[in-house]
Amino acid sequence: MNFDFGISTMVYYQEPLEKLLPYLHNWKIEIMEIRPKVGHFQPQRLEEVIELKKRLQQNGILVKSIHMPIDGVDISHPEEYDRIKSVREVEKTIMIASNLKAELVVVHPGANCHEADDRKKRLALSIESLKEIVDFSESTSIKIALENTLPGRVGDRWEEIQQIMEEVPSKNLGICLDTGHYLVNYQHIIQNDLYLDKLPINWQDKLFHIHIHDNNGKGDAHLLPGEGIFPWPSFMDFVKEINYQGTLIIEPTEQREKYELSDCLNRAMEIWKRMQEYFKVSEFQ
Repeated sequence: MNFDFGISTMVYYQEPLEKLLPYLHNWKIEIMEIRPKVGHFQPQRLEEVIELKKRLQQNGILVKSIHMPIDGVDISHPEEYDRIKSVREVEKTIMIASNLKAELVVVHPGANCHEADDRKKRLALSIESLKEIVDFSESTSIKIALENTLPGRVGDRWEEIQQIMEEVPSKNLGICLDTGHYLVNYQHIIQNDLYLDKLPINWQDKLFHIHIHDNNGKGDAHLLPGEGIFPWPSFMDFVKEINYQGTLIIEPTEQREKYELSDCLNRAMEIWKRMQEYFKVSEFQ
């Protein structure tokens, strides 16, 4: 096994990103995924990106990935102006990722669907948008990772993710598996079995990225792994079986106080150590 561990900046994204860096440095967390948000990280000038790059180097931190902006961005939007505007925001994120030497941008296929016809229309629009986004990304070294979404949104079912992959065939387009979203959508299936190996998806080639967090199967709580009901032993067996070579990004819920942040990072590192030990024992056996 050869994969990395990192954390999403959503853990402290009510504050400017720069305030999080010393904490990551102190806890020896060297990889992060940036979660854009007004007041946290939403650069309007190249100089801001260059300044962040310097701070990252000073703290010994790599940006592995950037999540697309969430607020007001929907690449499946039925209004053409809003859809194109959303595509441009994702393309802007790709350029920022390229400047920061990241590897990929995480993209949501779409937002809430209200009925079957609306879902069908939005899925088609998402595919149209992704064709343009992937074409844009191919002029850079940045890959696009489609994230499985929460219930009621485009991309909440693996069948839709697979359809998108088939209609936008590109080595630059892959999947970001979000464990928390998966649990909320399929908790009746995966209580005892992860089930991913039974899906007609080429995980070895197309699993680019993983978000790990937990919940009770009823809401997107962003608990740390082991604090909910997600089947982590099955998950770890699965990533070993497919020889996953990417990054595990912990996505904890937002921590509003400094002492809460320190406690969260401490627990995250303990979880990572336990995962490392699991794979060592598993490989030895």
